[in-house]
Amino acid sequence: MHRRNLLIVAIVVPGCLLACAAQDRTGQGKRFAEVIQRIDKGYFRTVDSEQLFQAAMEGVFRKLDDRSEFIEPSKFKNYERDFKKEFAGIGVELDTEPSSGDIIVVAPVYGGPAWRAGIRSGDRIISVENIKTSGRTLSEVVSQFRGVVGSKVDLCIKKQGVSQNGLSAVQDVTISRQNITIESVRGDRRLPGGKWNWWLEGEPNIVYLRISHFGNRTGLEIAQLIEKLVFNQVPKGLVIDLRGNSGGMLQAGIAVCDLFLEDGLIAAVANDRLKDRSNRKQLQQEWAATPGQVLEGTPIAILVDEFTASVAEIVAACLQDHKRATIVGSRSFGNASVQTITTLSNGSGAIRLTTNEYQRPSGTSLNRLSTSRDSDAWGVRPDSNFAFSPTRKQLEDWITWRQDRDRVRSTQADVALDPGELLPRNADPVLGRALTLFDP
Repeated sequence: MHRRNLLIVAIVVPGCLLACAAQDRTGQGKRFAEVIQRIDKGYFRTVDSEQLFQAAMEGVFRKLDDRSEFIEPSKFKNYERDFKKEFAGIGVELDTEPSSGDIIVVAPVYGGPAWRAGIRSGDRIISVENIKTSGRTLSEVVSQFRGVVGSKVDLCIKKQGVSQNGLSAVQDVTISRQNITIESVRGDRRLPGGKWNWWLEGEPNIVYLRISHFGNRTGLEIAQLIEKLVFNQVPKGLVIDLRGNSGGMLQAGIAVCDLFLEDGLIAAVANDRLKDRSNRKQLQQEWAATPGQVLEGTPIAILVDEFTASVAEIVAACLQDHKRATIVGSRSFGNASVQTITTLSNGSGAIRLTTNEYQRPSGTSLNRLSTSRDSDAWGVRPDSNFAFSPTRKQLEDWITWRQDRDRVRSTQADVALDPGELLPRNADPVLGRALTLFDP
């Protein structure tokens, strides 16, 4: 759940907001209640009180950070349902082909239901449950794949590269929905069997790890992977790609940091309301590294962009502060905060409020407020000489190139897949800048 970025859900029942305002005889609550009352009685037209309330809430929360919000009762019920209910799917990544509007398979989750059913990259989804996908949005099609574990979904697939009498083969497939474990760690390119090649093509002894999100097994997977790789060959360098990573589970990020540190602070939670005698924020909780780092002395490059957020920012900031990694790319999003959700009385809505924020080991804040300026300390900045923001054309070319490399290949694993101009160093300009870190 990409919205679980450091989200702590607490269910409490305070008094109704307006009731509290009316009872507050000395503070701002009294003024707010009086204004609402005068508008209701004196405005020359009838005013919808609910619309007034919504407008007031929008104004109030606009003064806070962009993660705090008032949640309407209907939306909160949907949130509770999605948070508590277990959903399953078939394990497939889809996209819309711009020229035809067809729904195409970008990649099936390796080992998932769609993979086992023979669905591969490039296949086209013709219909789902006998409803044609033509003219429908991607989200509408994706929603049909979700359901109860064990339930079945019927698909009509036009196979890529398979023909019957010169026409693309069309197959009817029935797939049982299962809980899907999305790969949180990916490599440079797919091998014919569907597994990843972790060594960067065209770059001797450079390991490349893409972390799409921080799941409960991410730290363990990376630890086991590095142990296996080092057993065969000690890498000259490591690239950790956190571009587009919006976060995940905090403990997973802490575990990844701990792998590459011998000691020291990893991250801390602070609250601006609580300060010590020196007027410094008091730390509410701290996470420290434990002895036993891996790849000691091996240079590390971490790739970030404006979509790198939350736990991914905590990881990048930690390894940067400890001078364990060089940050490459563009400034990260600036979202490293703790949100608490509290319900209002009588089910009249809920409030999601930022209650704490995470600090990097240096003590500076990672969190960006609505009032923050570019000159303020927030997010993670690239290191000197390693800032790079690709153009729109470069981004489009890179996305196409990246999607192609994520597809399962039929060629041999030891054969270079691309001509020199499309090797990672040249096709991915941000990665190319990072690789200069390892050049002699």
